Amino acid sequence: MITEETKIDRESIVLMIVRKRNEMLTLAERNGLSSNETIACSQELDSLLNNFNKFI
Repeated sequence: MITEETKIDRESIVLMIVRKRNEMLTLAERNGLSSNETIACSQELDSLLNNFNKFI
């Protein structure tokens, strides 16, 4: 059952994923795909995506 609270949490995670993805793309353009900053951001994005998958 999807409650209003679940919907808000899910929407929050989606927004965080979009922001983190944009941040990662900016870092990759500026520093390259293999930079430590880009890799760390990618790992944070992976974590957000894993959390999102828990809702599905």
